[in-house]
Amino acid sequence: MTGRAQDFFRNFGTSRSSGGIGPVYPSEYSYEEGSPSGLRPLRPGQELTNVEQLEEEEKYNFAIGPLRFSFAAGVGLEWNDNINLSDKNRESDFIFRPTIDLESRWRLSELNTLRFSVQASYAKYFDHSELDTDGILLSPNSELALTFFIASLKFTVRDRFSYQEDTYDIPELSNVARYKRYENQAGINMDWQINQQLDLSLGYDHYNLWSAGGQQFDDQDRSIDTVYARPAVQITPALQVGLNAAYSYIDFQTDERSDGYNLLVGPFLQLQISDYTNLYLEGGYQDLAYDGASDFVNSTFGGLSLTPAQQASVNGQARDTSDSSTWYLKFEIQNKPSDFFRHRLSASKTSEIGFATNFYDLYHVEYDAEWKVTEKTDIGPAIFYEHYETSGSGAEKADRYGATFGVRQHLSNSLTLGLDYRFLLKNSNLPDADYYQNLAFLSLYYKF
Repeated sequence: MTGRAQDFFRNFGTSRSSGGIGPVYPSEYSYEEGSPSGLRPLRPGQELTNVEQLEEEEKYNFAIGPLRFSFAAGVGLEWNDNINLSDKNRESDFIFRPTIDLESRWRLSELNTLRFSVQASYAKYFDHSELDTDGILLSPNSELALTFFIASLKFTVRDRFSYQEDTYDIPELSNVARYKRYENQAGINMDWQINQQLDLSLGYDHYNLWSAGGQQFDDQDRSIDTVYARPAVQITPALQVGLNAAYSYIDFQTDERSDGYNLLVGPFLQLQISDYTNLYLEGGYQDLAYDGASDFVNSTFGGLSLTPAQQASVNGQARDTSDSSTWYLKFEIQNKPSDFFRHRLSASKTSEIGFATNFYDLYHVEYDAEWKVTEKTDIGPAIFYEHYETSGSGAEKADRYGATFGVRQHLSNSLTLGLDYRFLLKNSNLPDADYYQNLAFLSLYYKF
């Protein structure tokens, strides 16, 4: 809870599963501690270093029998000058956000481990009480996971769950203060280290999205079943190459939207350029297709009182028959020149499930850094740019720019004071879809 400056914004109320890489390839982002772009972290061999193993052990601060726990709690005060992401009807407010973070681990044996984590938060608006959290926000990082071995096969069974309301991380949404949704992702992954050079990962994921925001978002409710394979060959100690392939079946709960499928297949390479720099590159073919036309009358015109005849007349405007057959790309380079500074550049291009459209093409570039200025002070800037284009008639083309900067002052080994700032800017070709937002967040966290 006291890590990167942008952790608060990413972990509470945000998830790429609603607007980024997640919907069409949940295995890629669900089960790794992902970077802000949603890409996999770079770690040669995907194993913890000695330093990371020590940090993993030290983060658990008390035990009950074989169970080890880490518990932290905090309070934060947020000021937001555009809570509804609006261009003309801007509203500002102060928001009180208490948070708790609980992690536990049960090492069943030397090879088998059960993990549980939950991050919960609440939002209390000073002036707009109608926007107060319905219940408790659960971070997308909340999960239950079991890792076990059968001979040389490593299995991981996981369930990740969340309840979120924030909208800033969903590019298409403007003039919306809350998008209430429950998400759950369950899956199993098998990793087989066939020999020193050859590795094979196979898996299955089941993802559910349930919207709770009224008629406007009912057509988002869906399930996604994904099977994937990831064979890889270690060419040299520093170079791994392989193939990523995933097929997803998309089942929408409403009759307004046609069911569909998504196929991703492409080669990848992971290269340790030096002791301080890692690179990951993947690209290939993506096919996101639907069984027929989707009608978005309720989501597009749901706020209007339309007669059946009027609804029929606007059906054509809200109908989308488009499929996406395109290329995708994922790139990331990490550099850690010292124990006090690390930074990362990432980029991606994918087609994503849309809001009131079948899909949108999303281009995303992001840079972030962590700098330990002194023994007690950390700072973390991040910037991103993204461009997207939606399908269907009246397609939207928009650019979004964002930046965050945060400072963490460790007052003691347990107590941390944080100050974060975030800026967002959106330019769209649609009327009234532009916005900009300034947000500041003052926080105090205590790790027991």
